Amino acid sequence: MRRLALLMILLSCAVFARTASAGAYGQLIPASPLMGGNNLFGVYLLLGDQVDHAGVLGQVRFTSSPKLDWGLQLGFSDGGSGAVLLGGDLRPILHRANDNFPLDLAFDAGLGLTIGDNVTIVQMVPAIEGSHRFALEGSSGALTPYMSIGLDVHHISVDNGRDNTSSDLVARFGLEWEATAKLGVIGEFGVGNPANDFILGLNIPF
Repeated sequence: MRRLALLMILLSCAVFARTASAGAYGQLIPASPLMGGNNLFGVYLLLGDQVDHAGVLGQVRFTSSPKLDWGLQLGFSDGGSGAVLLGGDLRPILHRANDNFPLDLAFDAGLGLTIGDNVTIVQMVPAIEGSHRFALEGSSGALTPYMSIGLDVHHISVDNGRDNTSSDLVARFGLEWEATAKLGVIGEFGVGNPANDFILGLNIPF
């Protein structure tokens, strides 16, 4: 009963969150340790308001210990006449799913820098992530739904001097399909204003 109550609280917070961006540009992976257990490369198509219609993002992640991994992100968006996306995050694993509590939990401290012709955006995004892996019968694959809730603190600096700093609750919902031991396919949806977005991508352990 306690597990069900906690899950309902997490889902309720996510539904009523106002914007979306756990990690600066997306959660991109479940809350469990990295698929394959070592390092991971990812490439993603970003669609929606956060990148002004469309963008691409690459990620490389490294495992420092069974309970800690970190990542670096680099991408390009269609914002204005184009913008460069730079990001990084540190992610300690808080809990591994077990019979008493069947969710993987992680804390993610994300930082992002978006650089365009006339605007610079700095984001700090601390978030709590949760996921659960469902093994697929008859294969080595799995489906892992995931979500995150956090706080997006962002500073927007425009060339005309109109700087602004604000913060918003953040939420993301996603699903990773482990197609093979060396390939994961993700779909992720963010809700809210101004970052309604959808992400499609591949995660490849190495």
